[in-house]
Amino acid sequence: MHTPTRTNRYADQRRVSRARVHFTARYSSPNLNLEGHVTDLSPDGLFFCSDFLDDQGETAHVVLDLPSRAEPLELRGEVRWVKDVPNAAGMGIRFVDVSLEDRALLIALAESETGSDRPLPSGRA
Repeated sequence: MHTPTRTNRYADQRRVSRARVHFTARYSSPNLNLEGHVTDLSPDGLFFCSDFLDDQGETAHVVLDLPSRAEPLELRGEVRWVKDVPNAAGMGIRFVDVSLEDRALLIALAESETGSDRPLPSGRA
């Protein structure tokens, strides 16, 4: 049985555009523990690619492995939308309670992926 495709109605409502990235990541919630990857990122959120999906509104913890840091970046968020299509499934996650230091790191990451040469801050989660 094929699940109907859920559209990304939040994509057009974003306040900040997302940078295309490819980071290994781990996702956890009360329902799931997953390994996957992040394909786009902004200071406000990310897209976590996975064939296993959580429910919209679920509270999540995402750990990003960044090549520029020895320690992973740990972020809390909420699943805002779910994309359930073959070979492109995943979840749009909006960050909550991001520290100023981590927000600066996310801004620098997004800018570095879109061509900026600014160095990345070394903030900790």
